[in-house]
Amino acid sequence: MQMRFKTLATGSLMTLLTATPAMAQEHTMILAHGLSDKSHPLYQTFEKIADDIESNSDGRIDVQHQSGGALGGDRELMESLLLGDIQFVPVSTSGAVQFIPEFAVFEIPYIFPTQSEPLQTILNDSEFTDRMKTILTDQGLKLGGFYNGGFRQLTTSNTPVRTLEDIRDNDLRIRVPENPYSVAIWEALGAAPTPISFPELYGALQQGVVDGQENPYGHILSQRFYEVQNYLTTTNHIFLANVNLLNKQWFDSLPDDLQQVVDDALAEAETFQWDLQNKMLSQQRTKLEESMEFIDLDTDELEAFREATAPIEDQVREDIGDDIVDSLMTSIENTTN
Repeated sequence: MQMRFKTLATGSLMTLLTATPAMAQEHTMILAHGLSDKSHPLYQTFEKIADDIESNSDGRIDVQHQSGGALGGDRELMESLLLGDIQFVPVSTSGAVQFIPEFAVFEIPYIFPTQSEPLQTILNDSEFTDRMKTILTDQGLKLGGFYNGGFRQLTTSNTPVRTLEDIRDNDLRIRVPENPYSVAIWEALGAAPTPISFPELYGALQQGVVDGQENPYGHILSQRFYEVQNYLTTTNHIFLANVNLLNKQWFDSLPDDLQQVVDDALAEAETFQWDLQNKMLSQQRTKLEESMEFIDLDTDELEAFREATAPIEDQVREDIGDDIVDSLMTSIENTTN
């Protein structure tokens, strides 16, 4: 009987020991995005978030990091986020604008300061931030902060763009994201905008389907667009904001201590990402200059680009109303003056 008792006791202990790790995982958070370049500042930040949440929750939150579009593109990820099948989607505002129309404010050209410090304040600690939190809450989402994806620059294959006339006279075919504001911007600049999905862009450039494209330094590097583009014109026309979106129902289901773990991880990651982006910006340009000719527009030419694209603000206001646009403009003015 003693032997049998010892056997049963040993078996019970082994069951308890093997069950403990599984029992510790009380919640699952799928973090899904389209980036695949692990050296990109955004990718490094997403990895940090996943590691910090798992570690600081003592494994009670199981974070499943799905990168490289493994669970779909922006549309599929946003749909899954809103349904609650995915809990955390960091995405560009351009990729989410069809679901959150108010993100169209980021499609207004030449309104954001290029300096990092005021830009971070405008996005993450302003009247505009509070307004966006309310808008997202109404959609069942929690704002986890905005990240710095860099400013979009124009690259071309065979035509150096030094003036607005270089675009218009050559009827350049420029690949744009699949949203109407990007199309409107490049129509206003005299180009032939061509919507192409991001994963297909390299092939389209390589085969000459389009003459150029617009993306920040980091994306041009990570996607190796410099292999099929010869010129880069620093237009700085659109700020590529990356926004962290969480399913609010999932977040609200967490106990208070785990909500704090998530909030703390996001707060720390915000500082990490903005600092890393700033540190890498000059390195990214230096690396690209090894393969591309850079053309820095002077003040007069930049003003010509601004004037040509000014009507886009009216289009955005007509589509989403004055409230959110005015909130952003006020926050920009208050931060930069």
